[in-house]
Amino acid sequence: GYHTVLGAIQNKNRIVHRVAILEKFINDPQIHFKKNIEKIKFFEKLFGKQFAHQGIAAEIEELQLPKLETEVSNKNFDKILILDGITDPRNIGSICRSALAFNFKNILINEKEINATSYEMYKASSGSIENLKIFKVSNIKNGINILKKNNFWVYGLDSKANKEMKELKLPEKIAYVFGSEGFGIKTIVKKYCDDFIKIKIHHIESLNVSVATGIALFES
Repeated sequence: GYHTVLGAIQNKNRIVHRVAILEKFINDPQIHFKKNIEKIKFFEKLFGKQFAHQGIAAEIEELQLPKLETEVSNKNFDKILILDGITDPRNIGSICRSALAFNFKNILINEKEINATSYEMYKASSGSIENLKIFKVSNIKNGINILKKNNFWVYGLDSKANKEMKELKLPEKIAYVFGSEGFGIKTIVKKYCDDFIKIKIHHIESLNVSVATGIALFES
C-alpha cells in the first residue's frame, strides 16, 4: 500500500531492501527509493487478487524493538496501550493507526500474539506502525508490573464495568488494557488492573476492538 511503503521509506530505523511498483508510480516524488517496475500479476502472486495492495510494495526487515524496562522511565513516557489476546493482524494494524492519531505512541503486546511479518497488519496501519514503539513481552502481567513500578495506573476496558470512560479522571501515567473480541481481557490479566471502565453504547453488546480503541483514545 502507498502510505505503508512511504512510512517504511521515511523511517530512518527501517531497513528497506527494495520497492516494487506499477508503472504509474515511477515519477512519484514521495517515493525516494530505487524502484522495480512490475506488472499487476507480480502483486497478485504475492498477495492474492483480493488484497488491496495498490500496486506498490516494499521488502523490509523487522525493526529492533525497544525494551520496556529501559524506556518506561523516560519522562515523556506516560501513555501506553496493552493488547491482551488480540491476534487479528488487521485489528492490530487499525489499533496502531488510532494510537498514533491520538498520540498514544507506545503499545505492549504478548510476543506470541503479534505476527511482525504480516502484510495485512502493515497495510491496516497505513504507515502508522513506523512511528510507534511496540514492546513485545513473554507475559502481559510482567509488563504490567513494570509499568506499575513506574507509577502507571492500569485500566481495563470491559463492557460489564460499572464506571464509564467519561467518569475517569486521568492520572499522570495511564495504561489501557484491551482484550480480544471473543473473550475479553484474560482473568489473570484482570487481577493486575487497578480499575475497569466501559464505553457507553446502545442497542448492541460490544464493538469491534479496533473501533473501541479509537473511541477510548479519543475520550482520553
